[in-house]
Amino acid sequence: AKKERGGAGGKAKALAKAKAKEAALEQARERAGDLDREAVKEKVKGKGGRFKDLMGGKNLSKKKLLKMVDDNRPTGIHLPSGQKGAPQACVDAAFGESPGMSRIRKESKDKFYVCAWVNFQYHVGADKATEPYSAETVDERFDYFKMCVDEVNKLNKRKDATSTAGINFFCDMSEEEKRPYSNGIVMPGMLGAF
Repeated sequence: AKKERGGAGGKAKALAKAKAKEAALEQARERAGDLDREAVKEKVKGKGGRFKDLMGGKNLSKKKLLKMVDDNRPTGIHLPSGQKGAPQACVDAAFGESPGMSRIRKESKDKFYVCAWVNFQYHVGADKATEPYSAETVDERFDYFKMCVDEVNKLNKRKDATSTAGINFFCDMSEEEKRPYSNGIVMPGMLGAF
């Protein structure tokens, strides 16, 4: 008589192997989610996909941006350290829809976030809950903003998403500053996108 293969031990091994394979696939999906498929496709097609190509038009110097003062921007638009200006297109775009926003990949170079940062400052208006920026505070606020952009893009790339995340007045705030808006509940991973 032939020995029967499988049995309880074989089934357990097969189940463990299937679970390990599913976990590896899930990790691969998460890594792929961090890539901007549209930019990759355009690059492959030879459309350039260069961030610089999206901007076109005139550039606004740091000095000009600081002069963009109104009731909601008493100190103008501040750039983070090392940045010299931003394209006019950043200001002209609708709130949260700066050119190249969806192309920013997690932990990209600062220059890729700057247009979205300028757009945020220009449009956030009276909803802005933090103090006006200064040379001393802008880098910290910019870091919060970059985390928010990363989270918004990550949420919007999910295939199972039933809504669209966006830039809002929470995006330049620390978790502590957001707390009063959420009844003290801090929702990890939601950053500015709630």
